[in-house]
Amino acid sequence: MSDAAADPAPKKGVDLGALAHAIAGVCALVLGGLMYSRPWARELFALLMIVAAASAVYFSWKHSAWVTGHWLAMVPVFGVMLGYIGWQWGFTLAYVTLWIAFTHFVIRGIQSTRPAGAGSDG
Repeated sequence: MSDAAADPAPKKGVDLGALAHAIAGVCALVLGGLMYSRPWARELFALLMIVAAASAVYFSWKHSAWVTGHWLAMVPVFGVMLGYIGWQWGFTLAYVTLWIAFTHFVIRGIQSTRPAGAGSDG
C-alpha cells in the first residue's frame, strides 16, 4: 500500500480562468487585426499585451510555475515595445507571435479533452 495521496478528481464545469484567457486572446487577435486600419486599436492591443505579460509574471511568481509558455508570452510585449520606439514591424511581430500562442492554446485545449492515449498508434 502506498502512502502517497491519490490525485484529486478533475474539476467538472467551466474553468473560468481559461475562459477569461480565451476571451482576452480573441479580443487581442481582433484588435491586432484592426490596428492596421484603426489607430485606436493599436493602443488597446498594446495595453492587452502589457496586461498579459504582467499577469504571466504574476501567476508564474504566485504559483512558482515558471514555464516556457509564460516567458514566450513576453515576445508580443517585446514587439509592442519595438513598435513604440519607432520600428513599426514590432507591432506585426507582436501580432504574429500572438497568433502562434493562440494556436498553441487551442491545440492544447483540444488535446486536454481527449482521453489519455487516444490517437496514438502504438
